[in-house]
Amino acid sequence: MLAALTLLLAVDTAAALTAPVPKAEILGLWKGHSICAKVEAAEFCRDETVVYNFVDIPEQPTTVSLKSAKIIDGTVQPTYAIYLNYRPDERRWTSEFTHGSTHGLWSYVIKGDEMTGTLVLLPELTVVRNVTAKRTTRDQVLAP
Repeated sequence: MLAALTLLLAVDTAAALTAPVPKAEILGLWKGHSICAKVEAAEFCRDETVVYNFVDIPEQPTTVSLKSAKIIDGTVQPTYAIYLNYRPDERRWTSEFTHGSTHGLWSYVIKGDEMTGTLVLLPELTVVRNVTAKRTTRDQVLAP
């Protein structure tokens, strides 16, 4: 009986590690708000209406590309591009980066057509941005 239970747990663990990455949940256009946390580390931060375009990278099964933009005065202005990796144990997409003296971690969770996310500074884990977005279409990007 113990051997059967051990085998069952091993198969279950292996299945969890090889489960397909849910790329379809994140791919495409998203529009929402990136709101600054009121912390000293983000004193120059400005709230933004954001547009995210998540693109598949077929040769990398756990990775997508994010092309980020913000809407200012009715125009879409590119802001940055990063790669995100899926973390199945956390069910989230993340990207750790260093830009100048800033070391941070973007993290996004998808639930249907809604996304939440954060930008935290590392290593102190200070939240500096909170993101909420919804799946959208190209013709709705500039709609109010």
